[in-house]
Amino acid sequence: MHILLVSDVYLPTVSGVATSTDSIARYMAGKGHHVTVVCPKPLIPYTPRLVPGMELLFTPGVTDSLVVNKSMTVFPLGFGVLWRAFRHKRIDIVHIQEPGSLGVTALFLAKLFRKPTVGAEHFSWSQIEKLAPPAIRWISVPFMKLYVRVLYAFYDAIMVPTKTAASELGLIMGRSHNIYPISNGVDTTEYAPRKGSYTALRRKYKLPVDRVIFLYIGRLDRDKNIETIIRAAKGVKIPIHLIIAGVGKQREELMGLSRSLGMKNITWIGEVHKKEIINLYQLADAFVIMSPVETQSIVALQAISCGLPLIAANSGALPELVNGKNGRLIDTYDVTGLIHTFEYFAAHPKELINMGMESRTASLAHHKPVVLTLLETLYKKLI
Repeated sequence: MHILLVSDVYLPTVSGVATSTDSIARYMAGKGHHVTVVCPKPLIPYTPRLVPGMELLFTPGVTDSLVVNKSMTVFPLGFGVLWRAFRHKRIDIVHIQEPGSLGVTALFLAKLFRKPTVGAEHFSWSQIEKLAPPAIRWISVPFMKLYVRVLYAFYDAIMVPTKTAASELGLIMGRSHNIYPISNGVDTTEYAPRKGSYTALRRKYKLPVDRVIFLYIGRLDRDKNIETIIRAAKGVKIPIHLIIAGVGKQREELMGLSRSLGMKNITWIGEVHKKEIINLYQLADAFVIMSPVETQSIVALQAISCGLPLIAANSGALPELVNGKNGRLIDTYDVTGLIHTFEYFAAHPKELINMGMESRTASLAHHKPVVLTLLETLYKKLI
């Protein structure tokens, strides 16, 4: 089949949606399907390694002021590229990753050309509710719910990454019959526990070899609640080390916070790429993420696949990845609770090994070929 995969964000932007889009395209092409990816032209030089059966069409890109290094296409500048794709390619199904400018345009054209559609939901309206300024929250939350309810009603099927997201969307839509929980997935063969000692990797990054290391990887933006992680790491009485890797609008502010707290037990690593990300997972002892609004979290999936215990906010869909044996759930802004958890983990390194084994086992249910087979089956059903 010929799949038109439309996303308002794609690599090299560091984003769960971008990673998901790339994974879907490569998997479907590997199964013998033809995949045309339509996305904004990147702002920085980027030459993707395409596989047979996969092609990439760029729409005009401009800077997205909300996310570092993210390109976006302003409506209606993507219309021409999408129109030509619908007119000249024998498309069987349209998969729309986000309801942004390109997503809405693709949905309109899919209805015009009578093509079945899958609409993915990678965000949460509660993200608006929790993070919008109080002065506009009274209008932003109802507007977001209405936008989702109206737009997603036009999709033939809706793909969400978790049961939590499915339940939340079902409440907004007033129905759940065409909502399908399909994990974003992780390649558990690539993201795997380290073999042997971590000493060489830690020395490469000039990290202590005799301390428990906690890791965060991802966007450094306000919705990720990294301030709670930093304040907790400062308050721990047992020697630990914290790594924060990634870029974002809040990076300088967070680095300033760590300096004002006089922190010596923190290492900042900027933009990271796939091989380096795997290295960081493999040298760490545990992964920590305190975002209140995750619909799944690909970095958390990658971390447990690499055999890391997971410390996560008891919010959004993150609790689905913590089964009670592979980590701990903490109230989102509970600095004291996170301090106690850091201290417990640091004092029980052998227990971390057992937790890591539980994480690895849990991750296997999210192995990409398993979850993307479900998506492929959904495509065929709609066609």
